[in-house]
Amino acid sequence: MRKQLTFFAQCLVSIALLYLLLRGLDLPALRSLFATMPLWFYLMSLAVVLGGQALYAWRWRQVLAASGVRVTAGTAMQQYFIGIFLNNFFPSTVGGDMAKVYYLGRAHGYRPIAASIVLDRLLSIGLLAVLATAVYWIAPDPSPQFAAPRAFVTAIAASLVVGLVLAARGTGGLPRRLSRFGSVAVGLAERAQRFRHDMAAAAGRPRIVFQSAAVVATYFFVLTAVYRAFLLLNTAAHPHYLTLLTAVTTASLLSNIPISVNGLGLREQLHAILLQPLRVSREAAVAISLLIFAHSLISSLLGMVFWLRLPANVKSEVATAAER
Repeated sequence: MRKQLTFFAQCLVSIALLYLLLRGLDLPALRSLFATMPLWFYLMSLAVVLGGQALYAWRWRQVLAASGVRVTAGTAMQQYFIGIFLNNFFPSTVGGDMAKVYYLGRAHGYRPIAASIVLDRLLSIGLLAVLATAVYWIAPDPSPQFAAPRAFVTAIAASLVVGLVLAARGTGGLPRRLSRFGSVAVGLAERAQRFRHDMAAAAGRPRIVFQSAAVVATYFFVLTAVYRAFLLLNTAAHPHYLTLLTAVTTASLLSNIPISVNGLGLREQLHAILLQPLRVSREAAVAISLLIFAHSLISSLLGMVFWLRLPANVKSEVATAAER
């Protein structure tokens, strides 16, 4: 019930944000941006998004391997794209993470798989925040409006780096320090400590962190080039590449705040706000945001194909486990 109420609240937020956004848009101009888009640009941008998803799936496989879970590249890719499909189309029920935990956990243990997913998410968001922060402090600052997001993103990066360090190194005896609060607190601390140990197997390896950083940096540097090409084709705005990179990484980072359905509405508002100081029209900002989101839905269709190929009993059991 709580999950359904949360989803309903997120739907309301998405609807409100989209209403506020669309109210001030020139819709004919927005449609024109899509109608005049060259086919080569559409296919190139789609290839970048799909390639990025494949890179992230490869990175998750490296995290699994470092945690002692050996799966084939095909299995990791399949489960990753199934996760994208379920997150986009069933966010209030099954959920992609639950499906991955259940499907792989039957053979490899549920806790190690869950730990790998949490660490993978922490690496993705944490290293994205670090990249955004680094670029914020070295890129040309076109507007005082960037001061607030720069401070906010820097704080997020610092918090997530602390989280990664704790995952790798631990807290130095949490159950012992909580012993004065009783056996329940100690039991919870011991469970958290075991889960942390599962994450530490991969988080404590510099190679995993460097590989993850390379994946995040590669994807967002290439994605920013796609944004710049779109602006050059459709607008008179020619923002500095690094300044545009700050906007792209910040929009992607803050879209993960779970106040709307899969970032819908929030992501488009962030694009409009962050690209406005770069002299990009709201219509162009929303258009590129919707284009990238549409590409993610296409990657969901690949996940749907993989999902439909699973045995019916597996799909049913995953859904049942998610409802508990």
